Amino acid sequence: MLVVLCGVCLYGCDLDNYDAPNATLTGQLIDAETNEPMPTQIPNGARIRIYEFYKDEWSLQPYDFWVKQDGSFENRSAFAGKYRITAEGAFAAFEPIETDISGTTELDIRVTPHLRLSVDAVAGTGGEVTLSTQLSRSANAPKIRTISFMCGKTPYVDKNTFAKKSDVDVNSVSDNEIVSKTYSATLTGLAPNTTYYVRVGALADNAGSHYNYSKILEVKLP
Repeated sequence: MLVVLCGVCLYGCDLDNYDAPNATLTGQLIDAETNEPMPTQIPNGARIRIYEFYKDEWSLQPYDFWVKQDGSFENRSAFAGKYRITAEGAFAAFEPIETDISGTTELDIRVTPHLRLSVDAVAGTGGEVTLSTQLSRSANAPKIRTISFMCGKTPYVDKNTFAKKSDVDVNSVSDNEIVSKTYSATLTGLAPNTTYYVRVGALADNAGSHYNYSKILEVKLP
């Protein structure tokens, strides 16, 4: 028994001689209408899913990684080969992209966001900032449910990471009415002489509850 156990232990200590990942996939989610990077959040914003073509068939298990807040993405842990690439987020579904990845491969993915949001910010006295937004929606976007105004002390501000947030329930309002109006909210109780980062997000119905976002503004309170 001792001999068998020693043999198992030695077998488990064999040198790992598999090749290390040797390729990188990098790119951006691009708004197909504006040709600008699509803002999101990290994590739990948008994710890239890649399926490897291996032994003459597509893998059933994808390798997932998150898109960064500015819409860019990077995966340095890929093996050179053929892949089928798709993405999930607050945008319309699209046909998977098939491409070879080797060395450093750049791939921009064009998507149609459910919503697009503007953002304006006015700093007030007494530790407050007023945010306003107008929304537009794609032709086949799902129902708009919530508009969220948020601020944080770092640029990584979103619906989950914030110092102050105000939500507006628009579930009972028609989308046509929503996009015809300007929405605003005043966030109070903020520290004076402090820099905050603000943005607006909105949820249109989707399985992953992914939000669309405005760009981020830096605001210095007096």
